[in-house]
Amino acid sequence: MKNFFFTFFLSLIGIFSFGQTNYEYNLTEFDSLLHEEIYSVDVAEFQRLELIKFKNETYEGNLTHSVWKTNKKEEQTSIISQRIKIPEKLVEKLITKLKNSGYHKLKDCSEIKNCIKGLDGTTIIFNLFQKELNQSASFWELKSDYYYKTDSVEIPNEVMDARKILKIINNEIDLEKQFQNFISRLPVGIYMFNGIILDKK
Repeated sequence: MKNFFFTFFLSLIGIFSFGQTNYEYNLTEFDSLLHEEIYSVDVAEFQRLELIKFKNETYEGNLTHSVWKTNKKEEQTSIISQRIKIPEKLVEKLITKLKNSGYHKLKDCSEIKNCIKGLDGTTIIFNLFQKELNQSASFWELKSDYYYKTDSVEIPNEVMDARKILKIINNEIDLEKQFQNFISRLPVGIYMFNGIILDKK
């Protein structure tokens, strides 16, 4: 029931924050005088979750969706984006869970034996910013077993750890569902995200 309420809450906010911009959303720049730590998760170029803990023990978070508006020639013309504010208590809860789950120990796929990377598909990047720390770990098609089965390779433990991190987030904020809610409200037109063309009629 709580998750249903939060999903509904996000949906309402999204209606009012929906708008067209001429620029992509930017990552909050870490400031050691203001910030204790910043966690951010990028799903390709179309979704970003940002969780911020400030030095004064307050919290702030947002979820941003973006798609390119395109013409009939599939040329990108502008960006449509939605920025949703996340309740402070939920940000605090998520940061605590991520910290306790070993988020800071995540390794980039390039550093992991038998971790599969590809060109197409979706890459998820886990970022962590703290004083004197700027850490990033990316994973291609993180939720899929297909390529590991095709290559007869056992899924690395580090990939399974990243999946657990993503599950923690999705248990509180269903990222895929939130993005689907966003694109369902787009007006008639042609849009592009992650190499996908969406023609809304």
